[in-house]
Amino acid sequence: QRSFRFLFLGRTTSFVGNAFANVALAFAVLDLTGSKADLGLVLAARAIPQVLFLLVGGIWADRLPRNRVMVASNLVSGLSQGVIAVLLLTGHAQVWQLAALGAVNGLSSAFFFPAASGIVPQTVPQRLLQPANAILRLGQNASWIAGSAVGGLVIAATSPGLGIAVDAASFFAAALFLA
Repeated sequence: QRSFRFLFLGRTTSFVGNAFANVALAFAVLDLTGSKADLGLVLAARAIPQVLFLLVGGIWADRLPRNRVMVASNLVSGLSQGVIAVLLLTGHAQVWQLAALGAVNGLSSAFFFPAASGIVPQTVPQRLLQPANAILRLGQNASWIAGSAVGGLVIAATSPGLGIAVDAASFFAAALFLA
């Protein structure tokens, strides 16, 4: 199914980028301050808005076309990660900026995930729903594992800023696939 292939490519692409970002963000914060507490702050700044606004994201995903919610979420996430990448690559990043932009990314994710889970039944016939969900989960798990491993290698060879830039690019590519 053509629409399912694009859904799979979009989700998997953004998950690979997120795996890069998790590794890159840890190294970026530790490079900036060396503080594990600062790393926890930056990660919490992303997670808290995601949890707090998940229900709101679900409401919007039910009221608006789900693929548009997913595309908008990917664009916002791509922009926020792009700004982080520029700050890191130019040497102007500060922890509060990473936390604030992480919060934007978390808020964006709160809209993406409800739309992503609700779009599968709209994309494939009922008889293919279980295999489609299995393939999406397989893609998600494989992308987390492979993305983290490749991300670690790329970041070790280059910089955390480049890892975040890969994440930003993955969000834009995912938006294109989902559009």
